Amino acid sequence: MNFLRATILAAAVLAVTTAGARQVADPARAGADTGRTTQLDPRGVIFLQRGCNACHAIAALGVRAKADVGPDLTFAYADVLIRYGTNLETFLGSPTGVMEMVLSGHPVLTAVDRDSIVTILRALYLERRAEMDEEIPSSPPARPAGNATPYRTDPR
Repeated sequence: MNFLRATILAAAVLAVTTAGARQVADPARAGADTGRTTQLDPRGVIFLQRGCNACHAIAALGVRAKADVGPDLTFAYADVLIRYGTNLETFLGSPTGVMEMVLSGHPVLTAVDRDSIVTILRALYLERRAEMDEEIPSSPPARPAGNATPYRTDPR
């Protein structure tokens, strides 16, 4: 099991190191690897410049991953807390797990980079949550007036 984990980590570090070293010639072409042009949200440029897209997509910003290795970062602001038990700010400053290995072979994110990334991912998370909340029906649904009930009350 340790050999498999070490192999996966080495592949991830290699992917980030080689792909992250390249600058994006035209950030508007986030999907250049597939030949399709994707409309890139301007907030996605920093993720391309720092090589995050070597492993991660951010679908909500039009950022496509070069390799489908890491999770989509659209909900990373909350996801990091669930996965690692810490907030995104702390995680980016001192990552754990696979990201610790990946970022050790990658240029260090500056404090300004980390602040920008956290601000963007927090805003993106709040935007997406607001959109989702509008689509989620109230629960439980309101009961109709009178004796009619949409709920089964008899124990069958």
